[in-house]
Amino acid sequence: MNQTVEYIKELTAIASPTGFTREITNYLVETLEKLGYQPIRTAKGGVNVTVKGKNDEQQRYVTAHVDTLGAIVRAVKPDGRLKMDRIGGFPWNMIEGENCTVHVASTGKTVSGTILIHQTSCHVYKDAGTAERTQDNMEVRLDEKKLPTKKKHAHSVSKLETFISFDPRTVVTETGFIKSRHLDDKVSAAILLNLLKVYKEEGVELPVTTHFCLFQSFEEVGHGANSSIPSQVVEYLAVDMGAMGDDQQTDEYTVSICVKRCFRSLSL
Repeated sequence: MNQTVEYIKELTAIASPTGFTREITNYLVETLEKLGYQPIRTAKGGVNVTVKGKNDEQQRYVTAHVDTLGAIVRAVKPDGRLKMDRIGGFPWNMIEGENCTVHVASTGKTVSGTILIHQTSCHVYKDAGTAERTQDNMEVRLDEKKLPTKKKHAHSVSKLETFISFDPRTVVTETGFIKSRHLDDKVSAAILLNLLKVYKEEGVELPVTTHFCLFQSFEEVGHGANSSIPSQVVEYLAVDMGAMGDDQQTDEYTVSICVKRCFRSLSL
């Protein structure tokens, strides 16, 4: 299978809501080191690689991000379900019915669950279909037979750093399409990983020194790699996959073609 697709599958399988990206940065560091690079971790939690080029005076800066949308636990309700707050911008109805994993950073424990509106059953709640999906009525139902007492719940949640990741649901179809909740922006990261792999295997020398600050961890909350940019940088390329207009379509193939066209010039 195409190496970029393999990277996409591996990246989307790792939970990485903004603020909970240690596991995926560990994967990136390990992968890059196996390719023969010397990645560094930034103070903001990103992973950077600098590829020396013929021209070291006028440099390029390339970014992508691996953090995703997610949620964080705000409180435990009396019935044991979890109240959430969003990480990143999305409507609540976007995650209704989604399977999820609750990550307790302080202990390393994970618990599976399902995100539901409180008024789940139309047989019990007349407004099950019409109720506005808001923070007040969207909750996580945990897959636990025996829940701790409310006091213990409150203690564990008070430590916070309790993140919620959504099931990525990654599928590669026989017709060559890729479906996953977290293609934004792990598609771009996978393409750039494969690009770096090709550079090593084929001994490609870039025309200018290029900083692949491609694995940033805070894009979904409004800030990413726009700090500590070397003074020699004269070109900046942000590679991201986002929604286009209502009259346009975008998919992994389109993004791949666009990125390959951008990077063709980097190898000339």
